[in-house]
Amino acid sequence: MPTENRNRFSALFRAEPDRAQAKSSIADACCLPASPLLMVLAAVFAGILLISNVIANHMLQFFQWTVDAGALTFPITYILSDIFSEVYGYKWSRRIAWTSLAVNGAFALIVQLILLLPQPEWYDGIFFATALGNSWRIIIASLIAYCIGDLADDRVFRHMKRRHKSTKGFAGRALISSFIGNCLDTSLFCVTAFAFVMPWDELPGMIITGICLKLAYECVLLPVTWRVVKAVKKHEDIDNRDK
Repeated sequence: MPTENRNRFSALFRAEPDRAQAKSSIADACCLPASPLLMVLAAVFAGILLISNVIANHMLQFFQWTVDAGALTFPITYILSDIFSEVYGYKWSRRIAWTSLAVNGAFALIVQLILLLPQPEWYDGIFFATALGNSWRIIIASLIAYCIGDLADDRVFRHMKRRHKSTKGFAGRALISSFIGNCLDTSLFCVTAFAFVMPWDELPGMIITGICLKLAYECVLLPVTWRVVKAVKKHEDIDNRDK
């Protein structure tokens, strides 16, 4: 077979795999090298996650519904996770999530170590122990719940993004993926963190209230999230990279 014909014949079999590979890489397009802005957003993400785990020790009452105070700040982590997936790609979203969880785990271990160390006689550490002594339970519950919830959120977001390389459809995939992730996260967190600590009949209401509050939170902030995504893409020159 002549060389020219053989090359054409081989190209026929390479075309489809190349198209499939290009299609599967859409969700990971824009998986950029680390930038200063990405590092700032990652630090904010880790900080918000840590704050949420600390204030989750405090309970709030809205009419007849109980919810932990962490529900007020925790939805920001899912918003940032969607921004990471949309702008920087799935891999960066997972790296930041795992790193932030490691920081939270280190915080819980350090707190427990501090409580075991000797204290001066004139110092009463009961308030510190009351405020942060149970953080290990909250953070372990958060680690379990967030690993599963955020993984589901990222997977759903990534699957839906394969249809659109641009920001088209961002609102739908952000809300749907966050809703699925929040349902898993809130359910696992409440059961793991508060079982045998609060009355069992309070847990279903706490889970439902937490899910509804977080979903409403994200819906209200969706226009802001959309503008942040566009601003970050413009700053990182993503649209020109995609052309």
